[in-house]
Amino acid sequence: MYKKTILGALLLLLLAACAGENTATSVLETEGEAQEELSGPYADLKAPELPKEEQRAKRDHPVAGKYYARDHYMKIFEYYYLLDDGRFIYSLSPDEYKPSLYTGEWEVKGDKIHFKTQRHYYGKPNGKEIPTDVGPSSYEDYVMRVENSSEEMEPIVVEHVVNLGVPLSNSRQDIHFRLQYIANPERKEMAISTRPLQPSELKDKSLEELSLMRNEVFAAYGYKFKDERLKAHFKAQGYQALASDVTAFLSPLEKDNIALIKKVEAIKAK
Repeated sequence: MYKKTILGALLLLLLAACAGENTATSVLETEGEAQEELSGPYADLKAPELPKEEQRAKRDHPVAGKYYARDHYMKIFEYYYLLDDGRFIYSLSPDEYKPSLYTGEWEVKGDKIHFKTQRHYYGKPNGKEIPTDVGPSSYEDYVMRVENSSEEMEPIVVEHVVNLGVPLSNSRQDIHFRLQYIANPERKEMAISTRPLQPSELKDKSLEELSLMRNEVFAAYGYKFKDERLKAHFKAQGYQALASDVTAFLSPLEKDNIALIKKVEAIKAK
């Protein structure tokens, strides 16, 4: 009886091992088929790599990961995004620049939060001035710019942020997410902005679909399309058009994904 049990167990192990070999073979075959799909003109296309980001330790402080807004002066508001890794995003609205955001690092000293600005993302006025009843004027057009900054910022009180600030609701609080949100708060999140696109997901799309995917990221930053077809499409989607040039706002990942889409478009256009 014991011999039969042992033989039965050995048989089960042998069957399991064979099943494992078959599974491994099927995986390899599947991978081979996937590679087969990218043969021909698509064979050399590669998905972009995620840009390497500096690894930063999270800060253990009650203000870390908080959003705080305050009235600056006559319906002009200041917005602070205190990221939990010590970086911040700050915006003033309305402002002569549209938008106007600073990034840098925050540090608590005593009862105040101090800021060291590093970059300024802003829309430079371009064109006719449009006066307003309250606050700075608007303009008929803007050109988006990014520059290094050492602008002085007034410290804010720790207790105010602890008592009045709220936790950041979205984990993706990078500067590009914020710039898109300011231009078009109702826009949906796009793969082109959040992850590397795969050649396999692009090759079966039509030229029209590829064109719309590539241009949607420009629409999200508030680009004013000259092409009437694109202008009508994104207006119907609810996108606001603010600027004749938004190229400076594109993230490295967005630039790489756009380049990949253009390669697929070039292949399909032949």
